[in-house]
Parts: sequence; structure tokens; C-alpha cells
Amino acid sequence: MTKMKIDAIVVDDESKLRKVTIDKLKKLCPNVQIVGEAANVPDAYDLINLTSPDLVFLDIAMPGENAFDLLERFDAIDFEIIFITGFNDYALDALKVSAIDYVLKPVGGEELMQAVVKAIDRIRERDTIKRYEVLRHNIDHVGKQSTKIAIPSQTTYDFVAAENIIRCEGWEKYTRIHLSTGEVLIASLNIGHFRELLTPYGFYSTHKSHLINIQKVKRYKREGIVMMSDDSEIPVARRRRDQFVKDVIEI
Repeated sequence: MTKMKIDAIVVDDESKLRKVTIDKLKKLCPNVQIVGEAANVPDAYDLINLTSPDLVFLDIAMPGENAFDLLERFDAIDFEIIFITGFNDYALDALKVSAIDYVLKPVGGEELMQAVVKAIDRIRERDTIKRYEVLRHNIDHVGKQSTKIAIPSQTTYDFVAAENIIRCEGWEKYTRIHLSTGEVLIASLNIGHFRELLTPYGFYSTHKSHLINIQKVKRYKREGIVMMSDDSEIPVARRRRDQFVKDVIEI
């Protein structure tokens, strides 16, 4: 665990879960100092303004206003957030594509420690405001190609709307992201990551090394070649051709 000392608050409408989270943080993350706790959005808003925390552990679903309503109260977010949530596909999808950390209830010690380490790294990087601006956008665009996808390089994140991605190409342990502008981003994650992330947004895996945006398909050649809007030709694996035609060409 990194030595950097940070102030944190815990926001959850269930007092027992607040206590569990706080107890685990005291035991596993001694560099995290809890400076307050809140059970609802109005109290959390006041507490954040009072204590100026570095990090907020924030339950998503609360009676009345939820976590995203809390974010909307701030003109700019200058604190890091680790969301605490149950299985909520709608919210989890927005968090994943925005590269925002979360832990699932019941809160596990190992995932909590990992999330804290990454949060502290982001506090050092000071890219918090941009990430949450993207999250605000994505909450209103889940499942749409206007959703912005976080694409990590070795040192930064680029946030790109899915509709501006033509295709992804696996390249060793990295992924080349080909954009409609002609730019190519090199992501520091393998294509499997983007296959999982982008499939709900109209992307199709034609081959183990290729993922294409269905909206950018220009032509299909029956020998198993897809021509994209940038005139690139992408192979469709032989065993996937019949299914590709059913899923993409004949819809």
C-alpha cells in the first residue's frame, strides 16, 4: 500500500455497510483517514464542502437522490471517487467505459485495497475532473455510440466517442484504435478488453485480432472480407462468416 496520506469520507444510506467499509479501510488501508460519513446526498454534499476530502467512497443507489445526483451538484469535481454498488448493469456499464473504479457489495478487502491504490495514483495524476465529466456524459448515453470510451496509453487516457472508432486491431499485448479522423491510438490493453467493452455499442469481433464498428461497414466481400469506411479491408474468420452475415449483413 502506497504511503501517501489521504482524507476520505464514506457515503452510504445503510449504517451497517458504512461501518463495514470504514472498519476495513482502517485495517487494510491505514493511510486513508476517514474524516466523516453521510447517509444521503444532502448530507454528503455538505460534508464534502466542509471537509474537502481527497477521496469519497460513494454508494450509487440511495433513497431519494442517488450518487449521480450528488455529482450534478458540483460545478467541478476535484476529489476522487470509488463507487460502492450492488449489481446494477446500467451504472456499471457507464463506470467501466469511463475508467472509473467501483467495488461491489458486500465490499471485499482485496478489491477495496486495489481500488484505493488506483485512486491514490489518480489523485497524484490529477486527471479526476476529466474522468467525471466523461462519466456525467456517459450516464445519459449508455448503450449509444455517442458514449465516450476511455482509451489508456502508457501515461494518459484519451476519451473517444464510440461512433468515432472505426475498428480495433490487436497488436501484441496492445490494441491499435483506428479513428474516423485517420488518427491511430495505441492502447496499453489487449483487444479482449475492448471486445468486452465495445460489443454493447455496436462493435463486432470478426476475427481474434479484429473488432469493427458495424456502423462503419462499407462493403462485404463474400470471400470473407469487410471493407470499412476508411477503405481498410478486415478479414472475417472462416468459422464466423455465416454468423457475421446473419448478424450484420442481413439485419
